Amino acid sequence: MIPEKRPGSPPALRVGIVGGGASGSLVAVNLLRLADRPMTIDLIDESGDFGPGIPYRTVNPEHRINVPTCRMSALADSPDHYLDWRRARDPAAKPEEYTSRSIYGEYLRELLEQGAADAAPAIELNRVTDRVRAVDLGHSRPALLLPDHRVEVDHVVIATGPVAGADPVPVPVPDGLKEQSLYLPSAWDTESVEAATSDRDVLIIGTGLTMVDVALTLGARPNGPRILAVSRSGMFPKTHLERLTRLSTPEIPAEGPVSKRELLGAFTELLSRAAVNGDDWRDAIDSMRLVTGDAWRRMPVEDRRWLLENVNRPWEVHRYRMAPSVGARFHHLIDSGRLEVTKAGIDSIEQAGSRVRVNFQLTDGCDTRDFDRVISACGASTDIRRDAPEPVQGLIQAGHLAPDDLLLGLEVDRDGAARNSAGERSELISVLGSLRRGVDWESIGVTELKTQSDTIARRLLDSL
Repeated sequence: MIPEKRPGSPPALRVGIVGGGASGSLVAVNLLRLADRPMTIDLIDESGDFGPGIPYRTVNPEHRINVPTCRMSALADSPDHYLDWRRARDPAAKPEEYTSRSIYGEYLRELLEQGAADAAPAIELNRVTDRVRAVDLGHSRPALLLPDHRVEVDHVVIATGPVAGADPVPVPVPDGLKEQSLYLPSAWDTESVEAATSDRDVLIIGTGLTMVDVALTLGARPNGPRILAVSRSGMFPKTHLERLTRLSTPEIPAEGPVSKRELLGAFTELLSRAAVNGDDWRDAIDSMRLVTGDAWRRMPVEDRRWLLENVNRPWEVHRYRMAPSVGARFHHLIDSGRLEVTKAGIDSIEQAGSRVRVNFQLTDGCDTRDFDRVISACGASTDIRRDAPEPVQGLIQAGHLAPDDLLLGLEVDRDGAARNSAGERSELISVLGSLRRGVDWESIGVTELKTQSDTIARRLLDSL
């Protein structure tokens, strides 16, 4: 029970969180459960669906999390929290299972609801369905600028989720194709993707996990469309083992700089160890996750850039894998001739009557094909200066936030405090999630979000 405010006690604290998906909601959850002083938390998201982010709002049961249940707790200090939550609803739930993302979305919603319900009376959570247009730091307190009013706070947490470009496809797309929904710039447009299940031929641009989701949706109907998925690499995600991976700690320097040679050497050693022990390459990949974030921060920017340019795509398809059941369904679509995944560049996209004509650049020449629909399933933005969400863009332009050296996100300290364009640490803004990709690398999964949100919440409660 929080005591009544007395003379000399800390003043009530107000925290504004921009983004109500998984990352923002987990900051709110940790503040609600850890706070020992009066507090107001403003959790602001335009969708009005607080708790899960876009990936966990899917209702398709074939869309599954790509981490086993026993490693998906959203609370840093309670590693079995999600497994316990599952077993309370299904006693047969197994640690190694991969639940549907819709179930995990329910978990995140309930975690937030329960946190608000269990909070002491002096701690208040405001869920605000609105859009933050800008953040004003020019007065005595930060203010979140909404379309119709402003909210003054003591601290701002930026939790806007993955950053995608306005249109990540590298060629112009005629407006008519977009207006007729023949070209979908976002694979998260679930209604339009569902409509494509009645098409004959569909092109998916991108071959990562988002492509897998779209392919499973399109392939669910026996008489659904033929699907072609293309990317510059042609690589697509590998599949998880049925068993849990066995983790061992990679050997990297405990302190000081880490070079790309040392990081790759540690990985090679893990692969050799796995081969000797009769383990799998997946054991080595998952073990590397124990150190990649720390090593990345200590690595010279030239080495980080080299890894991005030379290793990133092979790493991603081995690191971000499909659940076993998803992999089985995906490969069935390939084996049955319903799905083809190939390496290709795109020279142009044109309208051809009621269809879409795409000119491809292939390894051995060119090709032209017509489709009923084209769906972009490209990855995250690669230039934060161009594609930052609205409030972040304004803060960058004002110098209150600074792009990282790789332009993947923002300069952020290990404890989540942002840095400005002069390299100074901000006491007013914290950042978590994908906006930290450039400095943390591993920064999009629940494994990272739960640690980042816990760290930010504890720092705010200790310092403000």
